[in-house]
Amino acid sequence: MSIFDPRDLDQLAMDIANWPFMVSFAENYRRLLPARVERIVAAMDSGDLDQAMDATLSLRVASSFVGTHELAEMTRYVEGRLRKGDVVGALARARLLADAAERAELALAAYLVEYAGAIRS
Repeated sequence: MSIFDPRDLDQLAMDIANWPFMVSFAENYRRLLPARVERIVAAMDSGDLDQAMDATLSLRVASSFVGTHELAEMTRYVEGRLRKGDVVGALARARLLADAAERAELALAAYLVEYAGAIRS
């Protein structure tokens, strides 16, 4: 499983015919990523499984659009565990999200720097 596949962002930009929006979406995703991961873990720690599911689904969908496949897969697993009532399994995987988010953020940042350089050329 790849950490990040830029083809997903490229496809998003083509689908909406708006490259600046794609860049803005990706930058906002990066900026909000740590808080989104924390929201999942905090909701589970407090026993608010509805909030945990909402936060997990939100991160899964956004990660799919951006192309951060590792995070999308991990949140898909958390979602599945929550649906089955396996809070322990969901929390164990959710606690690994921060490291995966850091890898995703670094890969996405490198892509955006390279993208910006290509635009200026």
